[in-house]
Amino acid sequence: MIRDRVARGAIVARLVAGCGNSETTTTVRPTTTATTSPPATTLVPETTTTTEAGPIPLPAGGFLEPGEYYTTVFQPTVLYRIDRKFILDAFQQPIVIGFQNKRAAPGGGSGRGDLKYKGVVIHNRWLGLTLEEVETQLRKLEMITLGDTTAVVVAGYPGTQIEAFVAATARLWQEPGILPGEGTTSAWWLEPNQMMSFIILDTPAGSLLITIGADAEEWDDFLPVAEEILAGISFPDLD
Repeated sequence: MIRDRVARGAIVARLVAGCGNSETTTTVRPTTTATTSPPATTLVPETTTTTEAGPIPLPAGGFLEPGEYYTTVFQPTVLYRIDRKFILDAFQQPIVIGFQNKRAAPGGGSGRGDLKYKGVVIHNRWLGLTLEEVETQLRKLEMITLGDTTAVVVAGYPGTQIEAFVAATARLWQEPGILPGEGTTSAWWLEPNQMMSFIILDTPAGSLLITIGADAEEWDDFLPVAEEILAGISFPDLD
């Protein structure tokens, strides 16, 4: 569902060249609870095996063991099958769920210093909009260059995938506060010099947005991780 890495490398070069120089010192501020975790590579050794205990609720934070996990806060329910242990934090909130390598710290800073962001995240921010309307919203974003568009399928549902490059810190969306103790708004921020794929998925519940993101220098290495995560996604409430 993600095209071959040779073609994607050409997309990276073309998008980066089209954006010119950009600010690279601001770090991402994803809307997640503050935690700290030791720096680590994205994957553990291939010897990890899958457990067969059956689906369990997705924990709030931490690196998941192989197995099946379902969301309890985010709607529609997402079922993840993890075949090996990814060194990415799992999280879920009413509007976003997924896996990423760092979290927000108090005061809005990065939870892990200068660690560059990697993540595969599902957003239900635009459930009421059509695929075309969600794409229109994305094209309004400043500091983001959108590239090639292709048809894709995730969990059996059709969608549109749009390649993108983030030239400078950008806010994907902003909503009223969704966590206890938050201020009046919550927002999802994108890092500069970040390659992305936006996948707008058409489901019976509405349009879901999947974001795959990593620093441009690490993009090709992160794609197999993103592909494995996406391959294990299903929506049991919609089947």
